[in-house]
Amino acid sequence: MNISEFRNEAKNFDRAYLDSVRVGNNVEPEKNYRAMCNEKTKKTIVFVSDGYHAVQHEDMSNSVCDGLQNLNIESEISKIGNAGNRIYVDITFPKSKLYVNVGEEFVAGIRLVNSYNKQTGIMVLPHIMRLACKNGMVVNVGWVKEFNVHHTEKLAENFAEVIEKMLKDMISGNEKLKAMVNDCIGDSIEWALMDKILAKLVEGRSKHIENITNLLKQKYAIDGKIPTRWDLYNAFTDYATHGEQIKPNVESWLQTRAQKVLITKLVTLVPAEKKEGESQ
Repeated sequence: MNISEFRNEAKNFDRAYLDSVRVGNNVEPEKNYRAMCNEKTKKTIVFVSDGYHAVQHEDMSNSVCDGLQNLNIESEISKIGNAGNRIYVDITFPKSKLYVNVGEEFVAGIRLVNSYNKQTGIMVLPHIMRLACKNGMVVNVGWVKEFNVHHTEKLAENFAEVIEKMLKDMISGNEKLKAMVNDCIGDSIEWALMDKILAKLVEGRSKHIENITNLLKQKYAIDGKIPTRWDLYNAFTDYATHGEQIKPNVESWLQTRAQKVLITKLVTLVPAEKKEGESQ
């Protein structure tokens, strides 16, 4: 999807509005609080202080589109995750390639996040796509810092500067990414230990454990090969990116779990063994 198509798509995004709040039988509305409501569903999303205001998904999208056009660099909107009150948009820059290892090539990008439910304001996160399998990967710890705009602040006027700085930081920080990938490739994980690590990472959610394990066995650990931490990371991001019926909030949660695999040493990922006599 190009920028013009994205602008048209953004017209259909959910909008929020602020409504007055009355407590009990009070005739007068509360002075310090209001209700954030979804314009489409007419349902209250969350109660907010009087100084809070909604940055509309469409306004954020148009501001970022203006920034991309000002930069005049090739860009593609590769994915939109829309849950109504929370949205994320992945934008890739096809000519901004990152070479990490033999056979490991990435395209730099950003993820935009906006929320009406106070979970986040506007966030711009570093996002890369692994070209070998088109896995989207959100990496904002130990590599490139994210950018935030709170909903109590004015919408950033020049997203072009934010995006340009983030892209430059991603390219200049490529050695850090390379080191993280190499560490992952070097960590082999026996299957029995892999099961324990997965159970710890996804907090016992059996459906996700089963799907990620199947991907590991079918795609990333073939011919009897012992999988690595890199294989586990790719199975996570593959499932998060391409899994059927993955909701945007679940995808974001899976990306957070995946990032932990990428940046955490194997010894720390391994669950601590219960000592005899300890409660389970």
